[in-house]
Amino acid sequence: MPHTPNFQRARSTQAKEERSAALLRAAVELATRSGVRAVTLTEIATAAGVHVSGVRRYFGSREEIYLRLAAQEWDSWASAVAEALAGRHDVPAVDLADLLSGTLAERPLFCDLLPHVPLTLEREVPQETVREFKLDALDAVTTLAGAITASTALTIEQVHDLIAAITALAGSLWQIAHPPQTLATLYEQDPRLAHAASDFTPRLARLVTALLTGLPTAG
Repeated sequence: MPHTPNFQRARSTQAKEERSAALLRAAVELATRSGVRAVTLTEIATAAGVHVSGVRRYFGSREEIYLRLAAQEWDSWASAVAEALAGRHDVPAVDLADLLSGTLAERPLFCDLLPHVPLTLEREVPQETVREFKLDALDAVTTLAGAITASTALTIEQVHDLIAAITALAGSLWQIAHPPQTLATLYEQDPRLAHAASDFTPRLARLVTALLTGLPTAG
């Protein structure tokens, strides 16, 4: 006989916090396996042991779950970069590019989420939810900017441009470098078409190095 999940309603504050955390963990695991785009709210609920109709006690939607995770990923990336740059000065462009690219590559969920945030996630949640996310992301950008300006000769405006550029590049290149199975099969059949699906980290590092080289001379 097919297994029927045993859904139990969380009643205490602690139980609700644990259930909320379980939903976030399930969303991470499913996105890591299948990609953010493919994950449904029903799958998240089932994996977390929550009836799909009960998810709204914790999150308004699938999009809100992934927006919460995006905020956490912003904070994680900013903290990692700040820790790596602490006490360093005059960091060469190539070293900074490798650091930024490497710490992004260590966060595949973040790279996958980056293009989804403006395209779908922010558009499908209440305004207050977007506001909370943007404030969290702004805190992360402030941490990143402080760490990078303290360890390089870049101005705060240049660093803000750098952060905007590298996150845009990372989001796009990650999707290209991790194609769905239909495209992966096509690339196997015709390798001429696979040129864009190159290694994510080296290409991102090269592009960021070029950007960093040009930023100090930009008007």
